Amino acid sequence: MNALFNRIQTLVEWVIGALLVLMVVLVFTNAAGRYLFGTGVASSEEIARLAFVWLIFLGAVLAVRERTHVGVDMLVQRLPRGLQKLCLVVCNLLILYALWLFAQGSWQQVIVGFNSRMPVTNISLASFAAAGLVTSVAMAALFVVDLVRLFMGRMSDAELVQVRETADAEEIREFEREFAPASNPPHSGKPS
Repeated sequence: MNALFNRIQTLVEWVIGALLVLMVVLVFTNAAGRYLFGTGVASSEEIARLAFVWLIFLGAVLAVRERTHVGVDMLVQRLPRGLQKLCLVVCNLLILYALWLFAQGSWQQVIVGFNSRMPVTNISLASFAAAGLVTSVAMAALFVVDLVRLFMGRMSDAELVQVRETADAEEIREFEREFAPASNPPHSGKPS
């Protein structure tokens, strides 16, 4: 199962990269065309906007998989293993409920968007809402897999805290350890 998720993640990363390149090319071409020739490509704004929406939503799915969303783990880390499991279950169930609501709303917007079109490209507005639908389903799948792994006993202690520190925070701590003074001289209390 992990190998399948890794392949899907690699595919999503390539799609995100392609969307980013597409956005840069479209926006640069449009800006350069307007500046140099007094005219731009009318469809570039609509396509770049759609690419941006999909890039953001797909990136959010990757952040869930890599556990890089913002979170506070100060309390959960100090709890015993049993309470950490309980917190994980409660949090994941609340998240699944929120994703269910998000999926319902996205589906309703997809239905509404089928009858509406962008003015220049004639692309259905449902393509915007579909990003939310795909994201909510993908995130829900990741959280359900985490719950199944927890109940099957296949989750390590480190995974019970669903927030992972970024490399930047670890690099800062390493820098502080390396360059911190060995000992601070005691303060004499006398003014300087």
